[in-house]
Amino acid sequence: MKRMMIVLTVLLAATGCGKKIPEPENVTVTSTQNVTDLKAATTVQNVHDEDFRVKTFVKGNSVFVECYLNGYSFSGDDSKRLATVSVLIDNQKKIDMHTAAFILKDIPRGLHKIKLEVLKDSGQKTGLKKEIEVHITTSM
Repeated sequence: MKRMMIVLTVLLAATGCGKKIPEPENVTVTSTQNVTDLKAATTVQNVHDEDFRVKTFVKGNSVFVECYLNGYSFSGDDSKRLATVSVLIDNQKKIDMHTAAFILKDIPRGLHKIKLEVLKDSGQKTGLKKEIEVHITTSM
């Protein structure tokens, strides 16, 4: 009887160890977002997605943002026009960014709308906008 229990235990353990590893349930990945608490990015204005693309990632109470622009540059080295990204959180202007990638830190817990608007070097609007909803669940 003892031997049969050992054989059964070994067989059950062997059948449970398959090649398929289950996906984690707490993380979902979409084309523009990479966290379950992050809503999909939506275009506010009808512009081509190739002209202004945004990738975001939420970690703790910080939002990592990466911008891809066609026809604009963030450095003076390129022959393209210089651009600035104006950042508004919950319709309040926070900062103007002069880099393609940046981190928005210390965002309070809750659901927030982040609006990104591309401005020319002179400060005029280009018409390129993105609006993203993020849900901050921790205040680390």
